[in-house]
Amino acid sequence: MAKKKKEHKNKFLKYLNRFLLLIVICLISLIVLKSNPSLQEKVYKTVFQNNFSFAKINDLYEKYFGSSLPFVKEEEEQLVSATTLEYQKDEKYKDGVKLTLDSDYLIPATSSGLIVFAGEKEGYGNTIILQRPDNVEIWYSNLDTTSVSLYDYVKAGATIGAAKDNTLYMVFTKDGEYLDYKEYI
Repeated sequence: MAKKKKEHKNKFLKYLNRFLLLIVICLISLIVLKSNPSLQEKVYKTVFQNNFSFAKINDLYEKYFGSSLPFVKEEEEQLVSATTLEYQKDEKYKDGVKLTLDSDYLIPATSSGLIVFAGEKEGYGNTIILQRPDNVEIWYSNLDTTSVSLYDYVKAGATIGAAKDNTLYMVFTKDGEYLDYKEYI
């Protein structure tokens, strides 16, 4: 019993230290930005006007500090399947590709990233957009059901959802330019 208490105390202190470090970093950043208007303008342009990769920030955070959600076990958080997308047929569709899947196939995330859009896209239907750390955005469209929400961080292989009528539309973009899907699937 004493060993468990000590273990819980150590975990609590570890998370408290992380939290305090985060507060110190935020305060220092705010003070520096407030005192330097030119730096403030550069940061504003980078975050709000350019295509800023929050997935890259999350990857860096997890690399040095661990999970951003310390009390949630990742194994229970997401369904995981194969990291490769299995399909019978692929053909060009608008700016991406149309894939024919097996019935009741659960679609895996082809790479890790942050969900930056969840909703309807004209011509594509129900769509999830995953932003990878390298700023490549992957659209998973024509979804019947989804198992992720906006701003979720998804690991490669985690289940995105299921396609409607066994058809999945995928689009790959980077900095507003459409990419050749053959390089990514």
